[in-house]
Amino acid sequence: MDINHLFYAVMNGNIILFIIGLCSLVSFTVFIERILHINKSETDTNLLIISLRDAIREGNIVEAVQICEQTDGTVANILKAGIEKHNRGKERIENSMELTGLVEISRLERNAKILSIIAYIAPLIGLLGTVLGFIQAFSEMRMSGLVDISATRLGEAMEYALVTTAAGLVVAIPSVLAYNYIVSRIDGFILEIRTATAEIVDILIYRDEEFKY
Repeated sequence: MDINHLFYAVMNGNIILFIIGLCSLVSFTVFIERILHINKSETDTNLLIISLRDAIREGNIVEAVQICEQTDGTVANILKAGIEKHNRGKERIENSMELTGLVEISRLERNAKILSIIAYIAPLIGLLGTVLGFIQAFSEMRMSGLVDISATRLGEAMEYALVTTAAGLVVAIPSVLAYNYIVSRIDGFILEIRTATAEIVDILIYRDEEFKY
């Protein structure tokens, strides 16, 4: 199969545009799925800490664990892991929270990297279509000569080249924005987790020290 047949097989089947469209669909699906997951994982951290502080200071650890289970969400799951180790010392409490935090954050980040990958490869796929279009255009000039060259076929090749580039960028730009938005939401979660865990650790340790006297 020569280059002309290859080009027309690709162009007529719109394979490059189909792949870019598929990338767009995947990117949109991943973004919506991540947003729904992050929203589901959110909790009112201030209200949760207030409830836990009251239960812990009253010595009701079982109630504190139940509050975390009823609240659910990323922060609640991490705090629950620490509260369950309330009598194991500060280091064990922090280690338990840290381990659970790594698991929870990995759940938040799951599939988000796909957005970054699509943002990177979509322009490259579009560039491939551009290269194929220019190859076809120069092939038309070489085989037909400047006098007998078909303006229609040359125009089709050039149009295909530019359309694929534009399509790749149209997919890549929103994917970059979506990925950075997801990352910023996760970074906010991490800050919230650090603040909440530090406060609960202090409450647990302070309570234990109080009970010693």
